[in-house]
Amino acid sequence: MARTSVGILVPCLLIFIETARAQGLPPANATELAHAAVNSSFDADSVGNRSVYVDGTFAPFSGIYESGVRFRVMGDASWYRFIASENPPSFGTGHYLDGGLLAGYGIWQPRFSVTGLVGPVFGQIVNSGVTTDRVGARAAIEINARPTDSTMASGSLSYSTITNYLQLQAKAGLKIFGNVYVGPDAKFAWQQILPWQVSFFTSSFATPVSPQTSIAYMHLGAHVSALTLGPAVIGASGGWARDRQLGNGYYGSVSLYLPF
Repeated sequence: MARTSVGILVPCLLIFIETARAQGLPPANATELAHAAVNSSFDADSVGNRSVYVDGTFAPFSGIYESGVRFRVMGDASWYRFIASENPPSFGTGHYLDGGLLAGYGIWQPRFSVTGLVGPVFGQIVNSGVTTDRVGARAAIEINARPTDSTMASGSLSYSTITNYLQLQAKAGLKIFGNVYVGPDAKFAWQQILPWQVSFFTSSFATPVSPQTSIAYMHLGAHVSALTLGPAVIGASGGWARDRQLGNGYYGSVSLYLPF
């Protein structure tokens, strides 16, 4: 029973998916001369999970706020808890490291942008002293919009073959002053969204897995976005967290976006 619980929960909590964090709104003084941007974030919840994420996105043939080719280098570190045994109840801890190089294309219009990226990723899981190295692929799409002068919306969708993991994140906002927006924030994540585990570096390309399409975890709360500090854009969010096996709690996150 313990092995079954770990097998179900660990991919949910440990495996980093391209959080596919939408880059958010560009700063009010955005310049098309910028060819790169750094995006970073930290989040934590009350059930024992924490993560630090950073990426660098490059537009070598255009401005970062113009349509063109995109390259991204990303890295992530996560710490987590999971159910090691149900009878008697016990918990385990571990951490996860991830890195990758993605490439894609971004389409930018005055009130709308969409960016798609795909590429190889490399990860290492250290779980109760056992280390597992994995190589796979990741795909992500990010959308940002300003439907009117006083409203915004953003969304992201990503999938990782390393963990057969899908994540959806969305925000909507209303301008309250300057270029600052507030509104609802939501994130949903599923594990084993497909009935097989894809691997590019084993003799078996697709290995069957047990169906598991229920929500692994979700965050529902509120955000404050597009606080500017010079060229940087700062955001924060927080609210209710729900883990399929660990139960209810609360979460908080902060982010920084800096074009240059």
